[in-house]
Amino acid sequence: MRNVDNKEPHIEAQDKSTTGGEATATLKAPTPEQIEEAARYFSERLIGQPEVVQALTNVLYRQTALLKRLLEHPDQPGVIPRDPTVLLFAGGSWGKTLAAKLIPQALSPLGFAPFAILTPLPQDLEGNLDLDAEMFSVPFAVVLVERLEVADEVNSRFVVNLARLLDAGMFPMMDPETKEVHPLPLGLTTFIFTTSVGEEEILHALHPDGKLGFLRGASVSPEQAYAEVQRIIRKELATLPEPILRHVDETVIFRPLSNGDLRRIFEAEIEFYEHSAFPGKRLCLEIEEAAQDLLFAEALEGLDVYGIRSLNRTLQRYVDPVVYRAYVEGKLAEEDLESKAIRVGLRDGAVQVEIAEMRKV
Repeated sequence: MRNVDNKEPHIEAQDKSTTGGEATATLKAPTPEQIEEAARYFSERLIGQPEVVQALTNVLYRQTALLKRLLEHPDQPGVIPRDPTVLLFAGGSWGKTLAAKLIPQALSPLGFAPFAILTPLPQDLEGNLDLDAEMFSVPFAVVLVERLEVADEVNSRFVVNLARLLDAGMFPMMDPETKEVHPLPLGLTTFIFTTSVGEEEILHALHPDGKLGFLRGASVSPEQAYAEVQRIIRKELATLPEPILRHVDETVIFRPLSNGDLRRIFEAEIEFYEHSAFPGKRLCLEIEEAAQDLLFAEALEGLDVYGIRSLNRTLQRYVDPVVYRAYVEGKLAEEDLESKAIRVGLRDGAVQVEIAEMRKV
């Protein structure tokens, strides 16, 4: 999460469970301002998905309230409930896996939110859950299970064991010194399931000539398309494993993205590229309007093959070779990152990338 003050980490040390006792002395709950900053980060990364942003923000407020109560009553047993937050992400649109990673991305600078992806490996016929108890001792942990219906087909024991974990609401953690097992309540953990049920019907109804989730040239409005996606998904949800469904707190259905959404995402990708090319430094991109229009049009052509990543890949394909070669050859030094810009324009109809002095504002 950008603009986070890291001078005072929220977890200085943690050697015991967050359920009470000594460990609570080292914990600090996120402030309302930090939660709202995280919510803004969600909005920046999930353009066109207001329902998802709201669901993730609600998780932060719920778990922050629980953590705050734990800190106020460190010796009171049962302060943290056993029930984790369980979200189900559905709909044939971009962003389900990205959305699952946003809480860890936003809160990791504060020392929170470990992240794990559970997979039903076929060789593990017993369906054992590859989870480390340590992650549940840190608030806001997120566990992702992708394509729930496929997981059930590949290894039904995995889904059974996962449902049992949700039923119990506790995860065993062994004290390395005493070897005693302490059950950790899962109330500060979020389980996120994704599903692709209904995607074939959605593709046939809304995207017969394009990529699932992108309303390019569609004859229906975005709201009409979203209503149709909701209808299809709600009909298909009953096909998912019932032991998991009964634990779902909220099913969040992703919206199909319009051309306007895609343009906003492309503009956001430009900003994120500036911050990610050299982590810890901001690389200034100055892209002329005509060049940006051409890059966006080219990215749309790759949308059906590469999905939303086509927007970022198009930018990287032109800019990366110039930037990184210049840095290796010493033509773009560390100190230049503060004063030089990467200028992208058109010359004879072709994209031209060069390093230039940053324009004065």
